[in-house]
Amino acid sequence: MWREVYDIVTTRTSELWSLIVQHVGISMIALLIAIVIAVPLGILLTRTPKLAGPVIGITSVFQTIPSLALLVFMVPIIGTGRLPAIIALTVYGLLPILRNTYVGINTVNKSTIQAGVGMGMTNRQQLFIVEIPLAASVIMGGIRTATVLVVGVATIAGLIGAGGLGDFIFRGLSTNSTGLIMAGAIPAALIALLFDFLLKYVENHATPGKKNQSRASKVTFYTIIAGLLLIFAAGIFKTVMSNEDMVISGKADTEQEILVYMYKELIEQETDIKVKKESYITGTPNLVQGMDNGQYDMYVEYTGTALVDILKEDDFEYETQVEVYEHVKDIYDKDKNSVWLEEIGFNNTYAIAVREDFAKENDIETISDLRNIADRMKFGSSAEFLERSDGYKGIEDVYGVSFGKVQTMDSGVVYAALDSGEIDVADVYATDARIEKFNLKVLVDDKELFPPYYAVPTINKELLNEHPELEDIINQLAGMIDDDTMRNLNKKADIDGMTEEEVAHEFLKENNLLKEKE
Repeated sequence: MWREVYDIVTTRTSELWSLIVQHVGISMIALLIAIVIAVPLGILLTRTPKLAGPVIGITSVFQTIPSLALLVFMVPIIGTGRLPAIIALTVYGLLPILRNTYVGINTVNKSTIQAGVGMGMTNRQQLFIVEIPLAASVIMGGIRTATVLVVGVATIAGLIGAGGLGDFIFRGLSTNSTGLIMAGAIPAALIALLFDFLLKYVENHATPGKKNQSRASKVTFYTIIAGLLLIFAAGIFKTVMSNEDMVISGKADTEQEILVYMYKELIEQETDIKVKKESYITGTPNLVQGMDNGQYDMYVEYTGTALVDILKEDDFEYETQVEVYEHVKDIYDKDKNSVWLEEIGFNNTYAIAVREDFAKENDIETISDLRNIADRMKFGSSAEFLERSDGYKGIEDVYGVSFGKVQTMDSGVVYAALDSGEIDVADVYATDARIEKFNLKVLVDDKELFPPYYAVPTINKELLNEHPELEDIINQLAGMIDDDTMRNLNKKADIDGMTEEEVAHEFLKENNLLKEKE
């Protein structure tokens, strides 16, 4: 495992640093906003004690909401990206700071305050000269708690395209890569410890009787501060100076990431368009909303997903996958602000898989064969599959199969869970290389529940009108990647250890799609 972590850190250093900058950036912004809101509010509550209980109570309620739920709740309102992540992190940082500010000010010795009154101090002078200095250590304790909380929760922001070290963690979960998980988790933990050390220094300095610090401690403090400020400044500079003309996004899996890199390289090679990659977005609705509001300009969708999830036409009758493609394309052309281009070639449909030995032991070949033993089986499934009409609901309705126990888990985790025997059956993707790696048997969909899921690039109409040359560039991949080819590309990234960018570049080069550099 540690060898894998070392390889990732050394071969993907620039990507890791970029994620660290993003992580520190969104954490610091959220923390600063939380301080600006919570400290004045806490002081105000000490002056209006009747409001203290309700206000702190409401803030506590926000703290009890699961962080992922809070993020997902904000996506339909604000969209994906950094803004909803910063708002959610700010909400999580409010309570410790607010509570400690209120408690700190209230625990200042009353006789000290009276002494200030006797000296003729105004209320403002009492606050800034007496109360805040004496309560500073308690307030800083709240800020320390909020900081560790915010830095930790910031990892989840990767699920909605906000970036940060959560990207590595969720890619690791998706691909069952412990190395990627640790490459994201360890820096996140170190960032939290660094912030805690810095704030502990400030807290000690703010506490009466603890102001004398050693020279080495001061040097360490200012060095870390300078480093964090540089990271923060780098993030702001990159954001301000970035002037990308096009944003390509993608779903949270390996093949989508590979395709994003392919299209990015092709477009930047053939045009002067600057492309930004903002991918690994969890959930189709987040991508659809991002396309609708102009946050993203292009991503790869699947015919079955568009038909069932986006257009809600799961009752559409068809005989061939071409009919599905034409039907979806026509609706997009008429009613949507994006255009479907030509199919890439592979069909990444849903499939139901069991271990090979389990299939032989129970003589299972088709999904229908599960009917007599399903009540004794444990089914592992992604959350999206459980809610789809052509997913678990379809298995129950079409096949009459209901499993004894259903466990929701990330799509990347189900393979290890199947291999270990923790679950007996799971939904998988047909082009996933881990089917072969874990020696799984894909059951025949004998009642044809799953519609075709052919991959198709989808691009913003307005952008395509401005740059019509993009259609031919993007369609260079049309028909070039069949199921076996995509499965092999996934294998190179998920099993052989290549990065998605390397896999994409190698494929383009091998298929003579890259121009030779002069």
